[in-house]
Amino acid sequence: MEPSLVIALIIGVFVIALLITMRVLNNSVKTVISTYTKMAESQNELLASNKQLEKENTKLKKQISVLEERKQHQNVAETTPNLPSKETLATTKEDPQEESQTTLQEENPQEISQDIILEEPQEEIDEAANAELMAWVDQKVDELQIFTDPDLNLKSLAKALGLTQRRVVALFKSQHQYANLGDYLNYKRFTLACRLLREKPELTIEAVGTEAGFGSRRTFQMEVKRRFGITPVQYRQGVEPLIN
Repeated sequence: MEPSLVIALIIGVFVIALLITMRVLNNSVKTVISTYTKMAESQNELLASNKQLEKENTKLKKQISVLEERKQHQNVAETTPNLPSKETLATTKEDPQEESQTTLQEENPQEISQDIILEEPQEEIDEAANAELMAWVDQKVDELQIFTDPDLNLKSLAKALGLTQRRVVALFKSQHQYANLGDYLNYKRFTLACRLLREKPELTIEAVGTEAGFGSRRTFQMEVKRRFGITPVQYRQGVEPLIN
């Protein structure tokens, strides 16, 4: 065999081997690239999952916080004493045109009663609920001392108590201790005035009546006379009431 032919054969074999090697390397490079791409995609999926978990965790924390706040409010509501229930304070929505604008003038309670009477509410309230609400109203009135305002009217009283005018009137119609709302307010003023007559001798009779919420000295004297059968001066002097 001629040397030139041998050399050509060797070169051909070498070229074939080189081509095969290059093809193998090319496939290996493709495999590496594909593997890297899959790894990158998996990493991106992990990052997305991590972000989603963080969002869910934040949402869960907010829900837990809301539940804890509700529990705290519930505990406070359960431990708050002497407050009427929501059912007790439930009232019928008023028509603004039907609201009474009557002022509780400092006159005889029999005359006042004619000024503040409204029609009976349609719904019936049980006696136990009325008694509970009346006790709360009495406590609130004593705390606020709102009866010392001689210009107090039904509208301002209901607003101070957080009740409707209709509910206040219905409440006083349901109880039997006082003739009406005016009688109740005058009794509160009368009680305070009697205490002032004994505890503050430096105050004049007129000053005592004014501080207790009576609109005039005459009205004050009439109230004391009606309830005790004596005058404010006599009561201050220690005279025993003729009417118990």
